[in-house]
Amino acid sequence: MAYSSGRSLVGNVAIITGAGRGAGRAIALRLAAAGMRIVAVALTPAHVEAVAAEIARMGGECEPVAADVSREADVRRMTDRALARFGRIDVLVNNAGIGLRASVAEMALSDWERVLATNLTGVFLCSREVLPAMRRQGGGVIINISSGAGKQGYPMMAAYCASKFGLMGFAQALAAEVSDEHIKVCTITPGTMVTEFGGVTPQERAARNPEAKVLFPDDLADAVLYLLQQSHHAWTQEMSLWPFARYSE
Repeated sequence: MAYSSGRSLVGNVAIITGAGRGAGRAIALRLAAAGMRIVAVALTPAHVEAVAAEIARMGGECEPVAADVSREADVRRMTDRALARFGRIDVLVNNAGIGLRASVAEMALSDWERVLATNLTGVFLCSREVLPAMRRQGGGVIINISSGAGKQGYPMMAAYCASKFGLMGFAQALAAEVSDEHIKVCTITPGTMVTEFGGVTPQERAARNPEAKVLFPDDLADAVLYLLQQSHHAWTQEMSLWPFARYSE
């Protein structure tokens, strides 16, 4: 089957990291609804198995993989599972990420290394591992989920900001390396999003600050789908995604 980056996504295969909950789960479900076959990757087996079950109930196909994207062997196993099940890899969504809050003066080296390992080294490992399959197919799409913290530094978030700033540079460099091989590299930089990652529910956030504007996982899923449905000759290198309206029930 030839690689397809046009508007029809039916039959294409997408690996989504951090797919067990929140934005990653929303992306997996949205792409499955568009007819894509999904490889859902997360640390916790129960989470990815639950996502796979949801997709199966929709009539779709999903391979659940419990893996740590910061570990080279886990990432290689992830791609091996994808190819064994589906025979190809059309899309990689680098969504897995962690954030640990601490001042620079008080941050432990182990915490710094853990954030960089997941948010930046994990993106490198996953991207590197899917390239051979995409090259064999004649193209593919890699979508990186960054953050507004990849554009501006925030107090108590030095490690997270450093990882996301690094991700922006990595994505630009990779795009320059592979664009002639019909491999698109896109980055989405969302603003404040209400997921388990932030530790509060939409209702709690609204109660704390009724004037706040926030994004939801489905907003990010819509953005990913939009990028994948672009025509083969169009490329959005970077998309900024910001909340427009206040949260309401």
